[in-house]
Amino acid sequence: MTDLVVLHRIPHSVTPLDDWLAEVTDRITLITSVESEPGYAGRFPRVVGVSDYVEGPGVVQAIDAACRADAVSGLVHVTEDDVLRAAAARDRHDLPGSRPSDVLPWRDKLRMKERVAAAGIRTPAFAGPDSDVRAFAATHGFPLVVKPRFGFSSHGVVVVRDAAALATEIACRASEDVLVEEFVPGEVHHVDGFARAGETLSVLPSRYLNGCLAFQDGEPLGSVQLDSCDELVPRLAELTRRVVAALPPLEFSPYHLEVFNRPDGELVFCEIACRLGGAHIMESFARTTGVNPARLWIRDQLGLADGAGTPIAAGDRRHGWLLVPPRRGRLVELRDPGADRPDFMTDFVVKTPVPRDFDGAHGSTDSIIGYVAEGTDSMDVEKNLQACLDLTEHLTRWET
Repeated sequence: MTDLVVLHRIPHSVTPLDDWLAEVTDRITLITSVESEPGYAGRFPRVVGVSDYVEGPGVVQAIDAACRADAVSGLVHVTEDDVLRAAAARDRHDLPGSRPSDVLPWRDKLRMKERVAAAGIRTPAFAGPDSDVRAFAATHGFPLVVKPRFGFSSHGVVVVRDAAALATEIACRASEDVLVEEFVPGEVHHVDGFARAGETLSVLPSRYLNGCLAFQDGEPLGSVQLDSCDELVPRLAELTRRVVAALPPLEFSPYHLEVFNRPDGELVFCEIACRLGGAHIMESFARTTGVNPARLWIRDQLGLADGAGTPIAAGDRRHGWLLVPPRRGRLVELRDPGADRPDFMTDFVVKTPVPRDFDGAHGSTDSIIGYVAEGTDSMDVEKNLQACLDLTEHLTRWET
């Protein structure tokens, strides 16, 4: 009998679940994507590959089939696309864990911003689907940001600069899944850690090297962790505690918070999610703290670890990551750096088969190569990531 269901589309090469969950592998039904299925095949009694994992109905159908087949006692979720459907499945099958009312304000950016703003936290002015967006634009001016309420990885996020572009964006979207926001200039930071029952347990702040919309201009996305002496660290930690406390309390869970730092130094809430940060935030977090956040969270959900009781603290060195987006054209060669790999490069991840045709990037995490680098401090990490980016030109060959 497989009484534990795990929803997880991340490849085995990144998350070796059979090693992480060795005590209970014989009890697991793994529901994953068809792309990741071969890496997990034979490692659990039942592995179900789902096509169109992120948006299709296959995951929900697979959950219900597993619950009909066995007396399921636990359901694990990891990525943002599974937060709501896992919660809904727990409701349908009376399983322990978070329910839709718990997670919806962490997932629906409109409800999220309403709660955070009501707690007195500076939030961009926003307008939901029932608002008069023309009046909103007249009040707040351009540019404005248009985004889906339930999106992630910056898919569907657009900066509009005039009334015609705003009208076009609104017209081509599902009416209930639209959020319009004031554009906030400045640097963007992200804060990652764990929380439980409304209390923030750990805080690791980072600074994005380019904004999350950099992919729209063909620029890489990356971040570097802040030095412990940076004056922003305590300010970001306090803001994190206030934001977490403003949302429904959850069982032990990671969070990924994004914050604008305006040129005048004012911190403005962007959004938060009750899941691990994407890209290579997990690897950077693990190398700095010595704790793999994905492993800890998954094991905690299955009762194999005490997540809240696990100490998490940053070490002396700092880490950062970089995603290199695809160009328009055909990628015909992508080689490993081999002997050219510098000592500071802790991770080199090929993100695509080769050869392959691309028409650019469509989301912030679309990439051909991922790097993780370390350094003595934040500036050293940033310098090392630039060296990684420079190396990319020697590792790839494109045809137009």
